[in-house]
Amino acid sequence: MKLKSKYWIAAAFLAFALSCSSDPEGPVSQQFVDDGTYGVKGGDIHRVVLPVTAVTVSVPQGVGTGRLLILGRLQGIEYRAVLLKFDFTLKAEDVGKRISSARLHLPMQVATPREFRLPATFHEMYSTFSDTSSVTEVPPYDPVPIPDSLGMADDTLDIERTEYDIDTSFVNGWISGTREHKGIAIIWDAAAVTDSTISIEMKAREYGSDPPAVRVTFTDGTSATFGSIDDYSVAIFEEPGLNSVGGIARRVAFSYDPAGIPERAMVNAASLVLKVRGDQGFGGAIGEQLVIGYTALFNYYLYAPNSSDTLSSGFLKGTGVDQNVLDPMISRTIKLSLRGYMGDVLRNARANTGLVLQSNLEVFRIQRLSFVSGGADAPYIEIYYSLPADFGGAQ
Repeated sequence: MKLKSKYWIAAAFLAFALSCSSDPEGPVSQQFVDDGTYGVKGGDIHRVVLPVTAVTVSVPQGVGTGRLLILGRLQGIEYRAVLLKFDFTLKAEDVGKRISSARLHLPMQVATPREFRLPATFHEMYSTFSDTSSVTEVPPYDPVPIPDSLGMADDTLDIERTEYDIDTSFVNGWISGTREHKGIAIIWDAAAVTDSTISIEMKAREYGSDPPAVRVTFTDGTSATFGSIDDYSVAIFEEPGLNSVGGIARRVAFSYDPAGIPERAMVNAASLVLKVRGDQGFGGAIGEQLVIGYTALFNYYLYAPNSSDTLSSGFLKGTGVDQNVLDPMISRTIKLSLRGYMGDVLRNARANTGLVLQSNLEVFRIQRLSFVSGGADAPYIEIYYSLPADFGGAQ
């Protein structure tokens, strides 16, 4: 009987304890909330849209270590010239020999369209170059083209042909050292070709096999091959609008003013909202995908720069905010997460220097990601925030 009495006492005590719990639905705590004795007032969720000023910023940059060399025009990107430099050091057994014929070997891979023929001329360069440097415009060259074996200057590049005759007097001079070799520039007349999508793609030295070369036959019937030691595709981009372009390069800078949002705001979510223009996007040259196996996805990197001054070195570096990949050729609205960044800005833990979007492969690949710049689809920042609960008691 004593054991049963203990159970009844424990049960009664438990029931009393539960009736005094902190559950807001309980009779005691509910009374405190209702009459204001315990003044907890949770904040609502607020949505704010901040207008954004966006500009495209040119960054001196070129890609010289690509595995393909390209001439042509693709989605607003003009591959104006291919630069080639060769090592004309002779083998011991070839010293003193004269050349009877010389050919420029260009290992063609892809043409867009396949039957396309690109009028081009070959020129001696006035200054040398390196494929590890950043070449952002076509270097100076002799305007008088290097003629072929018949004295003709104009030629046509196409996918079916890999050998192009060049005057032996030039090559004899380069090999003997009586004529300084700084490089050969292959130039095409962009103004004369109006097509928007044309290209000739050939292997570069970095491809690993069958590089561009000068092949010669000596008067005694023997031959020699001089492979390229530096090569470069010089690309130009001059299109208007908001464009993040890898390899040339262009970055998009965003500025905004968060005035009006309380410093004590707790950010639940924040995004930079952009409308992609798929009709202007460029995932890379066809040869990069068919020959090398690259994807057409654009790898972007969003960062908060150390400085908002686009002319300073601090603009080019900063703290990462978001990165991902997307198809630049599909039109859609994207939201780039600002994660903890916006909360830091609102509570003054981080200076508001704006945001910058660039290609994460900027020094490796030429690609283009374009955005709508105005109207209903102009860029903006979307923020959802709430305010801390008010524990101030009854008012």
